[in-house]
Order: sequence, then C-alpha cells, then structure tokens
Amino acid sequence: MTSEPTSIPETPPDYPVSGDYVAYEYLTVQAGRDLEALYKDTYRGFGWIVETSTAGVLSGGTPNPNQVTIKLKRDRRIRNRPLVNELQRKAENALEAIRDLESSRTSAAVATALGFGVIGSGLLAGSVFAIQADLWLLSIPLGMVGLLGWLAGYLAHGKVRTRKTAQTAPLIDQQYEIVYDACDQAARLLA
Repeated sequence: MTSEPTSIPETPPDYPVSGDYVAYEYLTVQAGRDLEALYKDTYRGFGWIVETSTAGVLSGGTPNPNQVTIKLKRDRRIRNRPLVNELQRKAENALEAIRDLESSRTSAAVATALGFGVIGSGLLAGSVFAIQADLWLLSIPLGMVGLLGWLAGYLAHGKVRTRKTAQTAPLIDQQYEIVYDACDQAARLLA
C-alpha cells in the first residue's frame, strides 16, 4: 500500500502584511441578564468590541438563564491605554456595586418573609402536636397564629422590598453616574 506524495502548493498562503496585523486582547465577562445591555454599552465605551453574548453556565455545566457570558476583544494599541484601563476598573467596580445593590433589594425581602414563614410553620406544627395530645383549646389559637405568620411573611416581603428599593435607588443612580462618567472620559481619551 503506497501513498501518493502530497504536492506542495506553488504559492504561499496569503498572510497579512505586517502593517495590516492587529494584536487584540480578549476579555470574558459574566453579567446578569437584566444588566446585559449596560455591560455591553459600558465596555464599548472603553474600546471593546462585543464578539458574542451567550447564556451563562453554572459550575456543573448546566445553563444559567439569569446570567450571560459576554466575549469581548480590543486592539492592544489603543491610545492612553493605562488611563483607559484605570477608568475601566472604576466602571467595573460601579457595575459590581449596581449588581449587589439590585440583589440586596430581593434578598432582604426574602429573608424577612422566610423568617415569618418559619415561625408560622413552627406554630402550625405546635398546633398539630396539640391536636394529637387532645389539647384542642390550645391547638386552634396556635394554628390561627401560625397561618397569620404565613400571611405576615407575604405582606412583609412587599413592604421590605418597597422600603429597600427606596433606600437603594439613589445609591444605584450614583453608581450609574460613575459608569457614565468613566465611559465619557474614556471615549475622550480614545478619540
């Protein structure tokens, strides 16, 4: 079994001329789906080009519908690179603060609702144990208070979320201004 020799091409492949070559740097960013547009716009302000934006993946390899992975690239020879990088770090810190403030709205409300729910469940369990011990006069009030605990958890969730939203809204607006100012300064440096 003999193999035929492969022929060597007569002309070399078209490689880019040294003046046409662009050295890129690459960056991959994880963002919440609700903040995807903000992240893309922010990184564009620092000279990054969005290559792809895909659904995020959890550590086990399963898709995470609440996260996106944004892949970016940028010419390494941008003007004022150290200053632009410093402004980018400032904006990234503000983006992280926005994400944390947004999540604090729901986490405080959920924690409060869970606290009331656990107390209500404990009282309902006490009511069941009172029934088994033939203590009906104790069982009925415990059951009613337990159900009121569940209702209180539901109502507290809405109130805590509203209060936390009112507290965090000005802080979130401040962080947005930091992001916008950093992008504006970087755009002037890149021009």
